[in-house]
Amino acid sequence: MARPPSIAARQSMVQTAAEILRSQGVAACTVEEVTRQSGVAKTTLYRHFGTIDGLILAVVDASVKRTKVPDTGTLRGDLVEIQRAYLRSARVRSSRELFVWMLTQSMADPDFAARFRHVRVQPAGPTVIVLQRAIARGEISPSIDMDLALHIIQGPFMSKRIIDNSDIDEQQFKLLIDVVVAAITAL
Repeated sequence: MARPPSIAARQSMVQTAAEILRSQGVAACTVEEVTRQSGVAKTTLYRHFGTIDGLILAVVDASVKRTKVPDTGTLRGDLVEIQRAYLRSARVRSSRELFVWMLTQSMADPDFAARFRHVRVQPAGPTVIVLQRAIARGEISPSIDMDLALHIIQGPFMSKRIIDNSDIDEQQFKLLIDVVVAAITAL
C-alpha cells in the first residue's frame, strides 16, 4: 500500500524551490538541486508534483495565495495597491525571468498553459476579489467580462515592466491606473 504524500516534504520542496528561484533563477531550479537542498527524494518530488514544472507552478500558486488582498474602499485604490505590489515583485530580475519562462512554457505546452492560467488567475485571487468588491459597490457592471478585465488590468503593467524591461515612474503609474480604471468601468 502506498504511503500518503508527506505535507512536511511538500512544504520543504516548495520552500526550497522558492529560494532557488529567488536567488539563482529558474534555470537553476532542477529536480537534482531541489532534492539535494531539501533532502527529499526525487521520487517524492515526482509523487507530489509530477515534474519540476509542477513544483515551480506550486511555488507560484503559494505566492499568489499569500498575496494580501487590498480593501481601500474603491476600485482605483485597490488597483493601486495591487499594481504597486506587482511592480515591487517585477523589479527583481529572477521574478521577470520566471514569468517569461512560464509564458514560454505555455506557448509550447497547452497543458502547462492551462495550469499556469489556473495558478495566476485564481477564483479567490486578489484581482478577482477586488473586481467582485467593485461590482458589489456598484463601481462596475455585474455583467463585466472578468477575463477581459483581468487582461486590461495586467496588460499595461506587464508590457511596460517585462516586455520593455523598464521601470514605471510615478507619473506613468498614475496615468496607467487612470486608463485601466476608465477601461474597466466602460466594460
